[in-house]
Amino acid sequence: MNGRLDARTRLAALWARYKHLVALGSFLAGVASLLLIQRQEKVAQTLVILLPLSWLAALSEPYWMRFAERGRWLRYSPALLRYLLQGLHQESFFFTLPFFLATTTWTSTQPLFVLLLAAFSLVSMIDPLYFGRVVVSRPLLWSFHAAAGFTTVLTAAPMLWQITTATSLWLAIGAAALLSLPAFAAALPCGRWLRWPAALAGALLLAGTLSALRFAIPPSTLRVYDAHATQTLDVERRSAGPSVERLGADALRDGGLYVWTPIHAPRGVEERIVHQWWHEGRLIDSIPIEIRGSRESGYRTWTHKTAFPPDPRGRWEVRVVTQSDQLIGVVRFRVE
Repeated sequence: MNGRLDARTRLAALWARYKHLVALGSFLAGVASLLLIQRQEKVAQTLVILLPLSWLAALSEPYWMRFAERGRWLRYSPALLRYLLQGLHQESFFFTLPFFLATTTWTSTQPLFVLLLAAFSLVSMIDPLYFGRVVVSRPLLWSFHAAAGFTTVLTAAPMLWQITTATSLWLAIGAAALLSLPAFAAALPCGRWLRWPAALAGALLLAGTLSALRFAIPPSTLRVYDAHATQTLDVERRSAGPSVERLGADALRDGGLYVWTPIHAPRGVEERIVHQWWHEGRLIDSIPIEIRGSRESGYRTWTHKTAFPPDPRGRWEVRVVTQSDQLIGVVRFRVE
């Protein structure tokens, strides 16, 4: 019996010493999967299967934690299980972080989401904060569950099930709302009979907030590569001409302008994106485009606009957005 306890003690010591490698391994796996999406999608899909399984394991944490604390033979299990839970959070956050870093439009509000995700990632690595603040607080612990579930579904769903970014977003919002219920129930100072109705109201409010702020959430599996405006484009070869950042109003009226936006997407995904043409902060036109994920160099898409306002001079930008208004990229140019 003592030998078994000593073995568990040594196991706990080894885990405490090397558990930080979980975060590094998860981050490297995320980088590998991001690259493999363009080359070997099936391998990437196999890797991301671990994330939903980890999320489901985290859901049942309160039940197996109470079970582990019952028997003497599980004397060290609560500590090990907490370390395991920390590893699952690190896996979720650090695996998905490279995807969001690659797809974020840094001149928009999306970096705020990335900073929040990075904060969750760092807290999951710092033991005094994670074990001293998060694990001992049911609201904070379930907030971590909700954040991990949101980012996991947002990243894994398009690759696993070949569904659109918009559908993945609504599934992720639903997962976050569901996982936030225990957090609101533990945090709200309500009576016994009002606690869960109030928690449900809080979860619905969270879902509405995430929906309203979806423009600030990067589409983790869609990214634009080498996007630019150009005056020439070879349609047969699907090859764009040189980039144009400034052009005259007469040249714009004569030949119009192409906006070239190759988009990387997971294999099998069929998506509708929109080119929104903005002039001096005012939406002028919205042109939908169908894309299909597969090509290593990205699905080559473009729009050719020939109709412009009587006075087209000024700042222009073409925003590439999903059907759920998530920003993928921006092309800017000036008409003089």
